[in-house]
Amino acid sequence: MRRVLLVTAFAAPLLALLPAAPAQAMPCGMGRSCSTTYYSDDSLTTAVGGEWTDCYGYTASWGVWSGHSTYHESDC
Repeated sequence: MRRVLLVTAFAAPLLALLPAAPAQAMPCGMGRSCSTTYYSDDSLTTAVGGEWTDCYGYTASWGVWSGHSTYHESDC
């Protein structure tokens, strides 16, 4: 038990140093068609990536993810 506490005490601060995961597309609900477009900056003029899910649940993506995005969802 003491060994587990010791390892945990040393490992926990190291986890804080790991980089955060990139922004990801929101989950698309059943019976919905969704798209997320990622942009190079907050002006939202230059698209650098995207992800879309069709009405059958098929998802495709291109480019890169960024923290600047728009999200659209519609009924099928």
